Amino acid sequence: MRRFSVLAIIGLLLGGLSPAAVASSSPQPPRITSGAAVLIDATSGEVLYSRSAYVRRSPASTTKLLTALVAVREGRLGQVVEVSRESAAVPGSSAHLRAGDRYTLRELLEGMLLRSGNDAAHAIATAVSPDVPRFAERMNRTALAIGARQTHFVNPHGLTAAHHYTSAADLARIAQVALRQGEVRRIVASQELTLTPQDGHGRPIRNTNSLLGSYLGADGAKTGTTNAAGKCLIASARRGDVHLIAVLLKGGDRYGDAIRLLDWGFARDGGAFVLPKGRVVGRLPDGRPLVLGRRLAGTLLDGQPLRLRVQRMSGRLPDGGLAGVAVLTRGTEPIAAAPVLTPKARLPWWFSPVRRLLPRAVDPGSLHSL
Repeated sequence: MRRFSVLAIIGLLLGGLSPAAVASSSPQPPRITSGAAVLIDATSGEVLYSRSAYVRRSPASTTKLLTALVAVREGRLGQVVEVSRESAAVPGSSAHLRAGDRYTLRELLEGMLLRSGNDAAHAIATAVSPDVPRFAERMNRTALAIGARQTHFVNPHGLTAAHHYTSAADLARIAQVALRQGEVRRIVASQELTLTPQDGHGRPIRNTNSLLGSYLGADGAKTGTTNAAGKCLIASARRGDVHLIAVLLKGGDRYGDAIRLLDWGFARDGGAFVLPKGRVVGRLPDGRPLVLGRRLAGTLLDGQPLRLRVQRMSGRLPDGGLAGVAVLTRGTEPIAAAPVLTPKARLPWWFSPVRRLLPRAVDPGSLHSL
């Protein structure tokens, strides 16, 4: 393999792909008013539109999607939580919780995601963790683990604070992962729910997202507004097999921007093309298969076919090692890449029974020398 090709492959795998390169041959996107925006295909993860999407911004209540993700992953939805005076006193948008009222964690999630209750967000954080700072640590660990590397939060609700920031691209990634949780999907797609404390009377709460019921396919996800952040919106919509997520930050017309971006995306997006980790994408001359080392996905846009090119390393390739790279292209533009591996050698059928009979002091890896 030529040195240039090797360097290009390494650049694809380590440096990522520029959304601008993908967008260069695309039809012109609509004009929007928001200071930062991104549109992604939620199935493939491909960025379809980007405007200042990697610039740090104050996120306002869009923060709460990460709060919900941590709570669903690490909390118990049926846990009964008593609202503290500290939670009830959090300023800003409120689910009107009263100190001493008791709700399940699931109901607090509803109050936080529908009504955008800062009080509910605080109650969730202190139910899942000993205190808010330690819950924020969990939020930041989760963000890093899912690839939202420009995110750092210090509270669960999004009230303006020093060192509380994210980016439009990170919020799209957070939404993409959060919406895989069935409970989060159910709540953010609901226009109205009833919030009922234990031994109390229920009261209706309405979703702050006005796209629900007014935009075809809209199914969430979160609004947010503060003086520092401006008007923000994470908008999710599905039509057929296509699932899009738009993020608008510092918006002059966040709903209009979302509608224009989603319409543009649905007009172009023909669905995602996904190859799972472990898929065989070729064979070596000796017959051994070449498999994907991680998931590889792209989006069918504007009727342009996607092509898979596998570039194999030269020389003897051991079992279980790097064998090259698979590159997904649209036209001449690379849009995604994944390492290609040789599979690990399979043990003979008789190895496991023999291994169980070996003395513990014997290393099974040295069986060949016995």
